[in-house]
Amino acid sequence: MLAKIMKRHSFRLGAAALALAASLLAAQVGYAVKSRVIVLHTNDTHTHIDDGRVAFSEIAAERARYEAEGENVILVDAGDYVQGTALGGYDSGRSAIEIMNATGYRVATLGNHEFDYGIKAMFANAAHATFQTVSCNFIERKSADDPGRLVFPAYTVVTSGTVRVAFVGVTTPTTLVSAKPSTFLDPTGTYRAYDFMAGERGAMLYKAVQDAVNDAARHADYVIVLGHLGISPDCADYMSTDVIAHTTNFVALVDGHSHSEYTGSRVRNAAGKDVILTQSGSYLGLLGCLVLEDGQCVMAGTIYTRGKKDAKVSRLEKELSDAVERQLGVKIARAPATLCAYRPGANERLARKQGCSAGDFAADAVLWYANEKAGLACDFAMMNGGNVRADVPAGDVTLKVLRTVQPFAGDIGIVEANGRQILDALEFGAQAVGDGEFGGFLHVAGLSYTVDATVKPSVHVDATGTWLSGPSNGVYRVRDVKVYNRKAGAFEPINPNAVYRIAGNAFTLVEGGDGFAMFRSTKKVENGLAMDYLVLAEYAKAFRRGADGTPALTSANAPFASFANYPLNYENPDGAGRITIKGLR
Repeated sequence: MLAKIMKRHSFRLGAAALALAASLLAAQVGYAVKSRVIVLHTNDTHTHIDDGRVAFSEIAAERARYEAEGENVILVDAGDYVQGTALGGYDSGRSAIEIMNATGYRVATLGNHEFDYGIKAMFANAAHATFQTVSCNFIERKSADDPGRLVFPAYTVVTSGTVRVAFVGVTTPTTLVSAKPSTFLDPTGTYRAYDFMAGERGAMLYKAVQDAVNDAARHADYVIVLGHLGISPDCADYMSTDVIAHTTNFVALVDGHSHSEYTGSRVRNAAGKDVILTQSGSYLGLLGCLVLEDGQCVMAGTIYTRGKKDAKVSRLEKELSDAVERQLGVKIARAPATLCAYRPGANERLARKQGCSAGDFAADAVLWYANEKAGLACDFAMMNGGNVRADVPAGDVTLKVLRTVQPFAGDIGIVEANGRQILDALEFGAQAVGDGEFGGFLHVAGLSYTVDATVKPSVHVDATGTWLSGPSNGVYRVRDVKVYNRKAGAFEPINPNAVYRIAGNAFTLVEGGDGFAMFRSTKKVENGLAMDYLVLAEYAKAFRRGADGTPALTSANAPFASFANYPLNYENPDGAGRITIKGLR
């Protein structure tokens, strides 16, 4: 049977599991199916219900095929399943839950994006789910000095055939800044009513996981950690590899959050034993698969399931897609070329690490709307890369397309800050340049800056990654910051002591999301100017019309094209050069 599993749909083994699987396959005489469990897993689906390499209807069909052959199957998810495309925003994630219910999920842990629609929506979605939500480190407090108690069970035990598998959930503590920080405050805003156990250098997090694992092991034959943790450098101390290195007593960690693809990697735990670590990419690109037998994880890989679809789930996918299309399918403009948030042809999120055409477009839209539509006289605009979630693909541009680019339906805010605070914000946003991604990387309109990647980042942050102060040695990797002077048609050096009016995502400027605490003391001019994706739509409508009578999203047709020496190059995936990065290896 294991041979059939490996052959089906191009099952791809991680290198660490290959030798073990080969030895097991050689000894398959009289194999007892009832003692084996197949764990199918996804992560970071972000409401891509049927437009990835895998569809939920195909996952449902794959699960049913295994079960028809007598296999014990458990389907689980490692978080970020209610937000991402227009489908998620359509009804605050409820449709995504309905799809998962129909597909047959048994367990899921909370990702940071489960909180994007607010705490009430998170609870409503969890209540609507027929699968169990687990998290061993998400707590609720009744008062500022309350140590807190778990909101959801730390783990659940699923019995499949005669085998009991426990799934321990864990959610990255960086959720406190990657989601809107006010989401977790009590109604008076005086203390954090909801929190994620973390501790100094992850100590509380590791203890929470270990305690849950130890308890779960008393009731199960296998323990698997279902973690929305990832391996991104901005999650240091909270990464899945960190958790494994400081804990024991589980066979595998199914990971999410960093949108990575690794299958069957082996990581040493605190006792020096190997633990399987696996993550299946994002946006339903892959379906992950673990095989549990004889007290261990004997195989770990991914399955390509393009083919047969479950009819019931397929109908639901179409119904939901059609509903979103009816609501958001109105054509607004046309893009002759793709405005890129990703590297063309690659799964590289440019918007989180460098300038890009979609980042320029989003920042320009905010500056144009704030000044030309609202008349608020902003000096420049900034847009965090984590709010530029997708390309604007070449072709017809609809509200659905733009809601996919900015799916949070977040507010645009305006603040007044001095030049030093702006420099600190840019420095904080550039902290991962050269080493990885950061959702707080700042795209700009009416501003330009250079990042020297040879300068080691040294901004001070707290345990959640929130900014505390500028570089410890006073040496900034961000330099040559210049503000566009429309009257002069030129960029001029920023004045550290001058006060500037800035438009951008209220999540960053007003809420301090992604850790931008340097804006806490700034004057708040506006918090709720308009929803971000509607600002994109209004900006797109302002482009000059092409031959077909529809606004054409080209540099030459842009509202800023008449501004002398204003940098525009929407045709270049890397943007117009407003952000220069030097010294990359």
